[in-house]
Amino acid sequence: MRDALGIVLPQVGDDSDLHELLGHRTIGTLPFGSRYRLIDFSLSNLVNSGITKVGIIGSHKYSSIIDHLGTGKEWLLSRKTNDLAILTGSVNRRIHDRNKINMLDFILNKGYFEQSNADTVVMAASNLVTTYDFNKPNEVFEKNKADVVLIYRIDNETFHTLPNDVFLTLDGRRVSDLSYAENNKTDYKFVDMILIKRDVLLKIIDIAERNETYDLMEILKDNLDTLKVYAYKHEGYINRITDLEKYYKANMDLLHYDVLSELFFTDQPVYTKTKDNHPTQYGKNACIEDCIVGSGGYIDGKIEHSVVFRENELDEGSEVKNSILMQKCKIGKNCKLNYVIFDKEVTVRDNTELIGTEDNPIIMKKGETI
Repeated sequence: MRDALGIVLPQVGDDSDLHELLGHRTIGTLPFGSRYRLIDFSLSNLVNSGITKVGIIGSHKYSSIIDHLGTGKEWLLSRKTNDLAILTGSVNRRIHDRNKINMLDFILNKGYFEQSNADTVVMAASNLVTTYDFNKPNEVFEKNKADVVLIYRIDNETFHTLPNDVFLTLDGRRVSDLSYAENNKTDYKFVDMILIKRDVLLKIIDIAERNETYDLMEILKDNLDTLKVYAYKHEGYINRITDLEKYYKANMDLLHYDVLSELFFTDQPVYTKTKDNHPTQYGKNACIEDCIVGSGGYIDGKIEHSVVFRENELDEGSEVKNSILMQKCKIGKNCKLNYVIFDKEVTVRDNTELIGTEDNPIIMKKGETI
């Protein structure tokens, strides 16, 4: 797909119960799975599909995106040659609850799309956890000379329905109608990935500017009689992180070998910002059961059914269960932690006990001490 342009779409998360973890970052740069960020999945999927130019639509929290992506070399891209571009984001929230893909983001970056030589634009949201090859729907795109291909799957629990979710009505593989969650007619839910002809996208940008209609899906719905809109079913694991429950569950899903192997043990690697650390050291009291533990740490306590990021320290006599500990947390002696989510650089003093529940984990913000 070297004739395609990839776009990573921004997602709103500040107004969900994730806001305590998003004070200094976008939802796309939320740490995940002991060493990754959520945006790594969509960005890697685009690159692994042969797309060599990618634009990341930013938000008002640009610093977290720029810090994580750097020059782009880990994703085989380069910001110096504009293979990886950080694009202007319009606002930090949707125009209204039902707005799905904000056309203001495209209006502001119209020149970027006009200057591109790509025939096709491939878009994916920044909060999707999945390994996906866009060459598969591209076959449908090319075979049917489609204007648009929407990726969907049968509605299931990994995608909690939101007010702006879009459902497809199909006539074979052709999309005959689009409906929002409040009026959904089928179980075919659009999963925030789309292929669209660049010249069609430019025409839609003009329509959005002229009519002040700022939802791409509304414009597609109004033009289904003139546009050739097709659908392609997503197979395999996918999770969309929209709230704390989904974030916690997606991390815990990695403790299941079938999910872990589908996401990471394939010929489509998930690229991320690299860090040269020594392996985590384990003291004589260390006991690790059903966990993922990042590098560079020191563990001398017990960790069970948890995801632990890089450079964490756990002193003797302490126990961590059912928890997520981001980078550089320090846990003192004889602490008991169960159902907690710690942002980076949290410090827990000796003899501290924090017990949450699966439905209501205890969250500690970046740099807090207790």
